[in-house]
Amino acid sequence: MTDDSTNFTKYFTDPEVIKEVSETYQQYISKGVVPESIADNKPISTDKPQGLPPIINGKDFPPRYELKPRQFLVDQMFQRGDNILITAPSKLGKSYFWGNAGVCIAAGVPFLGKNTTKSNVLILDLELRTDVAMDRLISISQSLGFDQVPDGLWLWSLAKHCYDLDTICEVMNARMMDLPPIDLVIIDPLYVLDRGDSFDENNAHCVTRLMTALEKLTVKTGAALGLSHHYRKGNLNSQDSIDRGAGSGAFSRYPDVLMSLSKHEIEDCIIAESTTRNMKSPPNFVFQLDAPLVKTRPDLDPSSFRRYGQPGVSESA
Repeated sequence: MTDDSTNFTKYFTDPEVIKEVSETYQQYISKGVVPESIADNKPISTDKPQGLPPIINGKDFPPRYELKPRQFLVDQMFQRGDNILITAPSKLGKSYFWGNAGVCIAAGVPFLGKNTTKSNVLILDLELRTDVAMDRLISISQSLGFDQVPDGLWLWSLAKHCYDLDTICEVMNARMMDLPPIDLVIIDPLYVLDRGDSFDENNAHCVTRLMTALEKLTVKTGAALGLSHHYRKGNLNSQDSIDRGAGSGAFSRYPDVLMSLSKHEIEDCIIAESTTRNMKSPPNFVFQLDAPLVKTRPDLDPSSFRRYGQPGVSESA
């Protein structure tokens, strides 16, 4: 077998050959053809990347008073465009929290004693079947004094139908084009979303990819994204509120607003602790789950956590 490596090297280091290759390359460039794909005749894309914001020089910043603040959907709780993650023990009331928040925001009435901005809300329910989810939202609305569910609220119940995130994202993006601009998308609960056999909620990379994929559902509209997640098992009373969620710490690092819900020593009462990125974290507060409603309880101490494994104290006792 003849070794042609010497001849090959000599050929492609010849000045005349280099000149010829260079001229040929420039000819293809001038015709808008990618040299590596000459056989396919693929044109070179001269389009700028779409959807990315520009790089802004400091001298082009507007005066601070001209900056348009993002609108609060719930005063001092979360704003339009925020990613909000509610973490709590199983069956504590995360779904009732989001159901009440969705109805109140869609109607523009106070939620847990805080003013709301009337906005369009889409609830993606992955846990309750359509009839159950509708019944709960009707009950919440009627208990708040409405004849029917506010027309600013939409429900997409996929329980027993689909949990594949890629499919949900594709269909949801298409269907949202037929809706008015949505200001808040609520996905409840997070754990049932299917990310394939390789997904590991303890892996920071997997969790970050999940959260960024979910965020793409709202990036076009600038809507807030509301999610719910579960606590780790065991006694977590001594743990910082941002460390109680199950799985990777990326769950707590990614959201703009992380709200941890824990059992108050009084039965059916819940302590809410918020950690926020874009504003001063609000003080802890207590609310009561009086199904189907959640009601603020300013008379209760937000530091009175229930001891692990102990039953709640009944107020009627």
